[in-house]
Amino acid sequence: MKKFALQSVGMSALVVMALTGCGGSTGSTDAASPEATASPTPTAAKQYTNDELVELVKQIKPKSGKELTVASSEELAQENPMKALLSMFTVEPAECKDLSTLGGSETLAGSTTAAGADLNAESGVMAMVTLTSGLDKQKLQDSIDKSGAQAEKCAKMTLSMSGQSMNVSTEKFDGISAVPGTVAYKTEMSTASGSAQTTYMAYAIKDGVLISASASGKGAEADGVATASDLMEQAAALIK
Repeated sequence: MKKFALQSVGMSALVVMALTGCGGSTGSTDAASPEATASPTPTAAKQYTNDELVELVKQIKPKSGKELTVASSEELAQENPMKALLSMFTVEPAECKDLSTLGGSETLAGSTTAAGADLNAESGVMAMVTLTSGLDKQKLQDSIDKSGAQAEKCAKMTLSMSGQSMNVSTEKFDGISAVPGTVAYKTEMSTASGSAQTTYMAYAIKDGVLISASASGKGAEADGVATASDLMEQAAALIK
């Protein structure tokens, strides 16, 4: 996990990924009219094993042309680098420090999960895709909604450490991925010295599998939307 999450990206990229929220809404269902016949029971979505998810992630090709660095559910559960990293900072508002529970490497209890990451040296974009299965759709949606509520509450934050500070802002963002039901966020981080970078993060549930895709780094403003969209759409096409 350390090789996967820490050596492949810089500290600033991890900070932004840790602070990128996700959100979604539960669609309403029209009540059936008295004349309507009972609908057949929908087929339960396939529950993928950890190994099956790893094999799916291996088939996703990042825009850099390289193979993704893949991590299994067991590796992702070993440690949460986002939480360790945020513990080093003073966060305002203080209640937003629990956003360490967000980010691409966070696993859901009882789920099966696999993730893949890529650092494109040419564009400066770190990309990540995560697939989560093994839970019913409502539990996956509840996780998205909870994180979205946290991100809305902490849309504006300041992180400081050793006399240095960063301003972080998060907002909903349209235009990532044609996968139905996709919810996306854009996070911008800037420092007093003028350094800045952007993260785009998108979420969708396809046939009982939660897909998350992100693109972060100094080059993300130019290539992040296309990078995250490509990962999301490749992953959705593999889930059948």
